[in-house]
Order: sequence, then structure tokens, then C-alpha cells
Amino acid sequence: MWRRRWSMLALGLWAAGVTLAAPMCPEPLRIGFADHATPPGLLGQGPEFADPPGWEVLAVRDAARRLGCEPELQRLPSRRLLASLAQGSVDFALLYGVTPERLAALRFPLDAHGQPDVAWAPFFGRLALFGRAGTLPEPGWDGHRLSPHWRVGVIAGSVHEAVARERGWQVEALPAASASVAMLQAGRFDLLLAPRESLPAEERVELVEWSPLVGRQPYFMPASPAMAKRHPAWTRAFWNEFCEAVRRRRPDVRPTECGVVPPAVIR
Repeated sequence: MWRRRWSMLALGLWAAGVTLAAPMCPEPLRIGFADHATPPGLLGQGPEFADPPGWEVLAVRDAARRLGCEPELQRLPSRRLLASLAQGSVDFALLYGVTPERLAALRFPLDAHGQPDVAWAPFFGRLALFGRAGTLPEPGWDGHRLSPHWRVGVIAGSVHEAVARERGWQVEALPAASASVAMLQAGRFDLLLAPRESLPAEERVELVEWSPLVGRQPYFMPASPAMAKRHPAWTRAFWNEFCEAVRRRRPDVRPTECGVVPPAVIR
């Protein structure tokens, strides 16, 4: 009996020690979102959030609340948001894929090999090829090999452009995502490479999605270098909590438990 009581006491002291040792919430805690809507994750246009704001905002609030924090949420144009994150006037921003430039300027969760920790990526976009109505997948399409006559539209500087170029596809770089479907429909290129989640349902219904998928593309909530340096333990805790919050709300975009890499991931 005394051994059991001692074990319970030790467990209680250990738990209390963990609670006391938990990192304090940074203040201010500034989290940035793009100023354009990406339904259903982010709703509303411009500097204001819609009501409801979208599941991305709710997941951020949930993760911060579990760590005892009250974040300041901001919406900025995409390029300004990334610049603000790199300079430290924003502490976190979402959601972004990894490119060499972003890896050098921002801070991502890293695994034991110093690579982005895909096991804790909160979001996996279903990256696919889309064609105009009547454009059927070529025979033998396997998600990787594509005949050289196809021209593939990608957003310039995006992770999708990196994937397409690595696979040797003929690439048409686009300046912005907003006009990508209209440019596809106008015949500027043959196929559009994009995450399914980035295209509104009313646009997807007019397109042909090739199957199988190109793959699952991981997206993260990178931190500013200043935040990661000042609060490394809290930064990691926040990344983990956000992954868990997304998993609870949207298991379709976080298809396995956090800490486990889903299949068909593009690294």
C-alpha cells in the first residue's frame, strides 16, 4: 500500500513540476493570416475576419487557449505577411509550404535530421492536376510521369512550382493564384497544378481533376526567427498544439495522428 501511495505522490509531484516548468506565453503573440479568403479555412476579405472566421482561425485560437494565451490576429497581403514574419513584426503565419527561400528566412519545426518535420505538419493539401472540361487524364497517368507536351500552370515561387520542375514537367509560372483558373480556361496552359483545397467548389465543378493525386503536400505555420530564438520551447509547444487542434477539427486535412507521417507525402 505504501508503495502505491508513494508512486501516486511521485506522479503528482512530477505532473506539478511539468506544469510549473511549462513555458510562459509570449506577449504580444501576433499571428498573421493572408487578407484573401481561402474557404473553408479562412473566410472574409481584407483586414477583417468573417463571422465565423473559418476553421484555421478557430484552430489557432484553440491551440493558444490550451497554452493559456490570447493571440493578436492580423490579416495582411501575402508578400507583406511573409516579410513581416521574417522581420519579426509577426510571430507566426499560416499556412505555408516549404521552399529553400522560406527555410532560410523563417523557422519551421525540424526533425532529427534538420529537415522540416512532416510528422507534425498541421495541413496536407491534396495536390492534383486540373484540366478544362473534356481534358481526360493521359493513359498511364500515375501521379508522377507526364508527357512533355502538357503545359502545367503553377504559381511562381510556390512549392507546386518546385514539385513540377523537379519532375521535369513543362512549367508555365503564374504571377498570382486568383486568376489561375481563368487562365486555364482561356487556354494559357493545359493543366493547373494546385491543392484541391485552394480551389473554390464552384470553380472545381467546371474542371476535370486527374486521378490519382500528385500527392499530399505538407503545409506549416512557420515562426519568425526572433520568436523561435527567444521562445524555443513555447514555439514547439504551439506547433504541436496547433497540429492537434487541426486534427480535431479537420481530420481530412490532417489524415493521421500528429507525430505520424501520412502516406503519399511529397517531401
